[in-house]
Amino acid sequence: ASSGRTKAYEIKDSGMSFVCQAEFPYDDKALVTLEKYISSERLAAYVNYARGDRWVAIRLYERNTEISEALYGVIQALEITLRNTIHSTLSEQLGGTEWYETSILAESERKALEEAKKKVQDRPAVLTPGRVIAELTFAFWGRLFSDSYDKTLWVPYLRKIFPLKLQDHRSQIRGRLHQLKTFRNRIAHHERLMCGRQHVMQDYADILETIGWINPTIRRWVESTNCCQERFTKPLPKKPKPTLAVPAQELEPGLPSKVG
Repeated sequence: ASSGRTKAYEIKDSGMSFVCQAEFPYDDKALVTLEKYISSERLAAYVNYARGDRWVAIRLYERNTEISEALYGVIQALEITLRNTIHSTLSEQLGGTEWYETSILAESERKALEEAKKKVQDRPAVLTPGRVIAELTFAFWGRLFSDSYDKTLWVPYLRKIFPLKLQDHRSQIRGRLHQLKTFRNRIAHHERLMCGRQHVMQDYADILETIGWINPTIRRWVESTNCCQERFTKPLPKKPKPTLAVPAQELEPGLPSKVG
C-alpha cells in the first residue's frame, strides 16, 4: 500500500557510519593548554566558582557552551516569530509588503533599513521584502515599541499582535524585548550564562512567555522541541580523582548553586 508520500520526501540510509567522538584527556597539560587558548580572563569566573579546580572549571565552561547552543534555537524562534508577525501586520495595515518605505519610520530605523538593503545587494541577491526583513536586527524590531512610535505604530497596529491584557502595556513589552535582546547578545558573543549568573532559567522562561504572547501554538512547539531543560539539569561528568574539599555532588548539577 502507498504511504502517500512522494519520492522527493523519502529519507534514505546513506550507508555512512558515525563514530563517537574521541575521548579527550583532561590531564594537567591539556588543562593548561585549554586555559591558554580560551584565556584565563574568560575562565576566571568558572575557576572561582570551582574554588580553583581547573578540571571542574573547564567542565562548567563546556556546560555553558551546551546551554548556549540549546538557547540559541529558542531565541531564534522568538526573533523570527516577532519580525514575521510585525511584517505581516504592517503589510496588511499599511498597504503592502514594502510598508517600511512609508514615512512612518524614524531616522534611526530608516538608516538600519538602508543597511539591510545594502547587505542583500552585496551578496548579490534580488532585493525583495522578505530578504530585507530577514536582515533587520532584533534591536530594530524592539525599537518599534519605543515611546516615539506609540501613536504611529503601537496604538493603531502593533498592540493588536498581543493579547488583550497586554494591549495597554507597551512599555512592559518594550522592556521585555530589550532584556531578551541583551540576553541574545550574550549568547551570540559566547558570554557566560551560568556560575554566578543564576537567572538563565528565568531568561528561558521569559523567552517562552514572550513567544506565547504572540502565538501560544508556536510557544508549545518551541517548548516541546528544544533541549534546554535537559541541559539545565544534566550533571557534570564524574571527576576521576576529586581534589575538592567539598562533596563532589555539590558540583555535579548543570546549574549548581555557589559552593561555600
